[in-house]
Amino acid sequence: MPFRSLALLLVLLVSLACGQSTPATTPQPQPTNWHTFEEGDVHVRLPGWPEAPSKDESILLNLSDGRASVWVKPWPFIPRLVFRSVREWAEKEDQATLLGQQVSPERVVFDLALSRLVTTLHLKTLLLYCNAKAYEISLAAPESDFETYAPLAEQIFAEAECTPTGLPPKRTRGALGMVILPAATNGTAFDPTAYQQALALARRSGVQVSHYYIQWGDVEKSPHQYDWATLDYILEAHALEGFQVSLVVNVIHTSVRGRVPADLEGLPFDDPRLASRLADFLAALAARYSGQIDYLAIGNEVNNYFVKHPDEVEAYASLFDQARQAVHAVNPDLPVGIVFAYHDAERQNAFDIIRQLQRGDYTAFTVYLYNEGFHFTRDPGLIAEALDGMLALAGDTPVAIVETGWNTAPELDGSEVSQAEYVRQVFAALRARRERLLFLSWFALHDSLRETCEEQALTFFEPGEQPDPANMEAFMTFICYFGLRRADGTPKAAWEVWVQEAENYLSAP
Repeated sequence: MPFRSLALLLVLLVSLACGQSTPATTPQPQPTNWHTFEEGDVHVRLPGWPEAPSKDESILLNLSDGRASVWVKPWPFIPRLVFRSVREWAEKEDQATLLGQQVSPERVVFDLALSRLVTTLHLKTLLLYCNAKAYEISLAAPESDFETYAPLAEQIFAEAECTPTGLPPKRTRGALGMVILPAATNGTAFDPTAYQQALALARRSGVQVSHYYIQWGDVEKSPHQYDWATLDYILEAHALEGFQVSLVVNVIHTSVRGRVPADLEGLPFDDPRLASRLADFLAALAARYSGQIDYLAIGNEVNNYFVKHPDEVEAYASLFDQARQAVHAVNPDLPVGIVFAYHDAERQNAFDIIRQLQRGDYTAFTVYLYNEGFHFTRDPGLIAEALDGMLALAGDTPVAIVETGWNTAPELDGSEVSQAEYVRQVFAALRARRERLLFLSWFALHDSLRETCEEQALTFFEPGEQPDPANMEAFMTFICYFGLRRADGTPKAAWEVWVQEAENYLSAP
């Protein structure tokens, strides 16, 4: 992640501040007038000191009384990531000392001493999350004067606020969800700035539930040793935008088994070692993220795997039961379920597999209306019939639609026009059934880059398996172009339809 600029800024700050002459005047920290800084939803009340020049062009406002300075600067990351960079830099920099810190997702406050030659500068900073970024509000003064200015800094920080406006209402039933893929502004590399902007964009378009996937083996890399760093960031980023989270642990990844810890690879589902470790992992996950995960699914589109391995259904049912019990032991209110691919079960006449495995607190489905070869030639209005089929199959169990969408690739007979019509039909079907659904999630916010899709497509095949080249080409195209927006961030025709339909849907009584 590109945090080097932060360290360079702090080095520059030391050079500038410590190189300036210190005025002989007595500090006058309590201003007689005030200046209000506003940008979007952020509001900061600052002393009415004169504006001062800054060599950092990203600083939005810099004020100084001749002895102390206060400024506002945006960082395109969440507060904790910015602070982590500061902390890591301070640990390596002899001239910097981190004096104290108060860390929460929305607000981080820290004190930093910056020394050069005989001068020490005391920097007190608030990082405030707002408008999908962290606003740095800093007050700096010579260490000898800082005690005088400290109450002013505390007052500025206490009054600084983010007051989001125009957020759509939330629903307890029939909520809108989405798989929130960010725009590919940095190639295939993960870009936290683009991700946070995508979350904010989705939330303001009416999305309440974010559907996300993880692989067990990516977190537990050695027995009972969990690397939570990525998931910590992802869930905190979601919490900052007020999302509910639907999380899938891909023990089964559609047609193949998902990644597991290396020492468990190849073990059958009914092996006690696999069952015990999965239960331990999910219990640890449920405890760590209590209040941050709202739905937990174990396995994605599992019926596709069991069509090829019907003799493993019973073992998986037992594995799921043990895992669900372990989750509820530490987090009894977290719904645990399994994701099924309704469209494939319908095509393969495999509803019996779903019935055998329908044993969770909720039943989750993906549903796509395509024909053989992933061609989108079916009537978009058939989504209503599909929803009725899923509700009937689930019976009294609550239902979530975790993925649906319409591909726009001409090679698959898709188009932006037909995608927009499918959005309309989805909302029409949802309106008539919203009290019977937990949420309905669109796949996805943005298209993916072609190279990303090629890499993802291979994960649906067993290692060493050689898929038919023609089918593989169609499959890569299939997973690549479901976005309401293109990979470069520009909207497709269906985006404005989604925004308008969501507004009408959420404003209805």
